[in-house]
Amino acid sequence: MNKINQTIKAIVAAGVVGMGVCACSLDLLPLNEVVLENYWTNKADVESVVTSCYSAMQDGGYVSQLIVWGETRSDNVEETSQTNEALKNLMKGTIKSTSSYCDWSAYYNVINRCNTVIYYAPQVAEKDPNYTSSELAINIAECKALRAISYLTLIKTFKDVPFSMEPSIDDNINYQIPATPFETILDTLILDLEASKNAAPKQYTSYQDNTGRITRAAMYAILAELYLWKASDANLGKAEQNENYKKCIECCDWVLAFKQQQFNENNRQAVGTNLMTVVDDKVYTQYGYPLLAEENTGGSAQTGPNAFNMIFGTGNSYESIFELTFPNSTSDQEKKNADVSNMYGSVDEKTGNESRSLYANADMMQSTPNGTTYDDKSLFVVPSDYRALAPFRYTEGGSFQINKYVVSSSMAGYTGDDSRYGQVGQRFEPMTYEQSPRRTNSQYENWIFYRMTEIMLFRAEAEIELAGNMTDMAQAAEDENNENDENEEEGNEEGASAAKRKVAVEGASLATPEALYDDAFNLIVAVFARSNPYALRKSTKMLPQRNSYTDKASFETLLLNERRRELLFEAKRYYDLVRFARREGSMDSFRAALSSRYESAAVKVKLGIMDFMYMPIAKAQLKVNPKLKQNPAYYDEEETVKN
Repeated sequence: MNKINQTIKAIVAAGVVGMGVCACSLDLLPLNEVVLENYWTNKADVESVVTSCYSAMQDGGYVSQLIVWGETRSDNVEETSQTNEALKNLMKGTIKSTSSYCDWSAYYNVINRCNTVIYYAPQVAEKDPNYTSSELAINIAECKALRAISYLTLIKTFKDVPFSMEPSIDDNINYQIPATPFETILDTLILDLEASKNAAPKQYTSYQDNTGRITRAAMYAILAELYLWKASDANLGKAEQNENYKKCIECCDWVLAFKQQQFNENNRQAVGTNLMTVVDDKVYTQYGYPLLAEENTGGSAQTGPNAFNMIFGTGNSYESIFELTFPNSTSDQEKKNADVSNMYGSVDEKTGNESRSLYANADMMQSTPNGTTYDDKSLFVVPSDYRALAPFRYTEGGSFQINKYVVSSSMAGYTGDDSRYGQVGQRFEPMTYEQSPRRTNSQYENWIFYRMTEIMLFRAEAEIELAGNMTDMAQAAEDENNENDENEEEGNEEGASAAKRKVAVEGASLATPEALYDDAFNLIVAVFARSNPYALRKSTKMLPQRNSYTDKASFETLLLNERRRELLFEAKRYYDLVRFARREGSMDSFRAALSSRYESAAVKVKLGIMDFMYMPIAKAQLKVNPKLKQNPAYYDEEETVKN
């Protein structure tokens, strides 16, 4: 225990090197009464360990596993010549429980640090009069949020996992616990964050802290996702689903209202830049959301992508809600984002040699986008979408290098000659695409967990599903009414009307399925239009058309395509497919999206098993914790048949 005490004291002595970055790491397994006596005595002790919670998320393994779990298993990426065999196997659906990609230790490390702060901080507040109740509440809220992000990622990945909100503080405690069901963990996290959501500060004095630390907007963003997953359960009744969709909408509304308030109150200032010059005025005017503009229209030519560079290059942008902030420094004392550089690409500054484990999936661009009318048959149809230029480097017949999180700035502009731009076959002429392959920034890029456009798409998804449920419930009431005797027809019609009123969202603007669909469409097209400024400026046919979407299924297709375009390579796509499969209670849509990736006949058979969506439990965990049971989809492994 003396070694642990020394490590903790070293953290206090070293101090904080940028938010979430600490000069040394901390292993909190376990912390007993000796540490409590010698360390947990004042506010500075608590703040140092809170900082270490962020720092642990920056350590190698946390972001790397997130990319593996949420991105490499999706249809967004493909292997390269440098992809290791274990990752290739995972991408083919033949993952084994002995693979390092089943390792969840980085997440439980963060969870235990958070648990430790939540346990000890109230005791420190009793000792140190300088540690105020509001500071205590903020620290507790921060740790609850980071714990929730970590647990949510684990259940999305493994389904049922060991769950504890108590720290490892005593060597005598038995930590061999069985897995807790997905739904129980989800419910507990919701209750936990609901109790602390308003304790987090609305804003910090530093703009970097506003996005690099947990704020109230981040708390509401996490809750929005938790409620969305809670509602997306085929085993729930529609009424219960609806209540959770409404909760998701309420949380999204809080975040979006705050971003609007932030936009107004700061005199449209962000990081010293007048937002009026960088916010897309057309998107703001037509759709009501102040999103950063992709094109700079101040000169003789429209150039971009400005929003992409601000969000993923510069980092800590106005649209960001929570991101891990890595300092742009070559110092060995600073944390590096090695996970992104290993996965998406890096360049050796001395030799110029490039390395990367993943390419963008060439199937996303089956042919050069040259359509003049938007449709959902392909991911990228029209030639005006900056997300077909900036996030990855498109070359005819070549490999698709990932640029999001890799390059410090991207250039994808055009000459300003609108009469030529967007003509059939004119994907790169007059479009220009330039980048310096040696000027990569992947080791210093932040990793974004939540940003404004995803919150908009969370709300749109909740509205689409709520509208679909309202329609289904009204139809069920009408069908029941029609089955009754003619003498009871009048009373049943009254009951059907009552059923419609019961499930309606309060407020005239969202009282009907049609109104919900309209609002969801507005949200989705606002996100699309920001990345397609030419279409918004010159050819509205290149934007999605409202009359093309008439039911829930068509809206779901539009939503999933837009989420995929907007959130490429952000470890969201695979989890989207899992969430929709859970909502449907079927593997049909999941299989349709991913079946082409799997070559093995045995794996194709597994595509009919719901548990196949989740990772196997690591063999090492099964050995040390006999109360854990292997994922049934992986029972055919020799080493786990006995389970």
